[in-house]
Amino acid sequence: MFSTHKHSAIPRSGFTLLELLMVVAIISILMSMVFFTMNGLTENAEQEATTATIAKVNRLLEQRMEAFDRAFKGSRRDTYIRATVGLLTAIDGRFDHFNQHPEQAPASVKLLARKAAFRFEFPQRMAELMLTAGDDANSNGLPDAVEQKIAVPNARATLVMQNIANNVLPVEPTTGQIQSLVDSRWNLHKNAVSAGADQSESSELLYYTLVVSGTFGSSSVDADQFSAFEVKDTDEDGLPEFVDAWGQPLRFYRWPTRLIDPTAPNPFSPDFSDPNDPTDADLTPMDDDGNSLTFEDTDALREIVPQERLYAGFLIKGLPTVPVPLPGPSGTLTTQRDMLLVDPDDPVGLLYGFIEDPQYKGMGIDLTLEFNEAKYHTPDTYHVPLIVSAGPDGYLGLREPNDTNAGSGIFGNLAQYRNTTVSSPMPSTAVIDELVDNLTNRNRRAGGKR
Repeated sequence: MFSTHKHSAIPRSGFTLLELLMVVAIISILMSMVFFTMNGLTENAEQEATTATIAKVNRLLEQRMEAFDRAFKGSRRDTYIRATVGLLTAIDGRFDHFNQHPEQAPASVKLLARKAAFRFEFPQRMAELMLTAGDDANSNGLPDAVEQKIAVPNARATLVMQNIANNVLPVEPTTGQIQSLVDSRWNLHKNAVSAGADQSESSELLYYTLVVSGTFGSSSVDADQFSAFEVKDTDEDGLPEFVDAWGQPLRFYRWPTRLIDPTAPNPFSPDFSDPNDPTDADLTPMDDDGNSLTFEDTDALREIVPQERLYAGFLIKGLPTVPVPLPGPSGTLTTQRDMLLVDPDDPVGLLYGFIEDPQYKGMGIDLTLEFNEAKYHTPDTYHVPLIVSAGPDGYLGLREPNDTNAGSGIFGNLAQYRNTTVSSPMPSTAVIDELVDNLTNRNRRAGGKR
């Protein structure tokens, strides 16, 4: 008879505390790796999406600008000249002669006509589309062109959808109902502007310019080529704007000259007969503590100093290089012109001289009443249209494009640094930190070519 052997069960204890801590640590490490990997992938995806949107918008902008150039060289030129002569005639009636004979207008007037036309055709502020009272028939502050082409159709579509959803008949809203919704939405925009909180106006106008307004003969743009992630109405004012992948409006700066030369004088009215005229010289830049920076030369000429070039380069890569001294007569050195102090539309500087032309000054005509930084840009300064995303942190580092008060030295329309004025023009360290993650159509982070 076989005897049976009983094996007593060996008691099992649970995981030791050390084992549990090791498991928790491993899981934490794995979760952290997954989190940071996914977060990095998400941020890269958002940056790539924003880059693609900016590139798409910039391509359309360049096409429209090329079409504008063709139009200005053609039959529309005299129309633009007459319109500009009308602006100058408001200063002095003697300019009215060129209204009847636009071909006799001085070259400087023709240059100003091109800039006036460009400002109207590529607006960044609503006021730039309202040159006459007839451009805002109901005086609500919304240009008729934008109201009739965008705000009214959007309001009608909204009311139709509401009536369908609520089984309201007739489905078609009345003109009064449409206008009431347009006005209530537009009031949201005006309230944001009054509070200094508006971020969308330049982007709304960029959308209007590229998708809705005339094409100058270039190919038309289908709004469907932009996704719902690229075009939104972030402030619910009935006007769509281009947005980045973080849901923030893109900003449009037509002439960002205060980004290039933040220390340009204000008002900009040079007197070439006086070598000590302060308008010919940059204001001395200050540091964050209000101390004069030592890199400013003591001569009376405007100049772009290294820091100004460096900071502008965050948003616009491939800027013209620093001028190099060249051997001159008798062993002297002559310095090339700094191309950052040259208007690409006016390399000879006709408009710069236009301000102080003895002929007009002798007639008592102050041309700065029209050609000034509030309406146009800093004279004799490099510029290129700039489309900007504030990046993942949402901080732009620049004044908003419609933040303008020339009398107080505020030129948001010219991409002035945030919280600066002409008396304190250089950006703080905090503002510089806000700039470095921005994406633009002109910096390498977004694939800008120049």
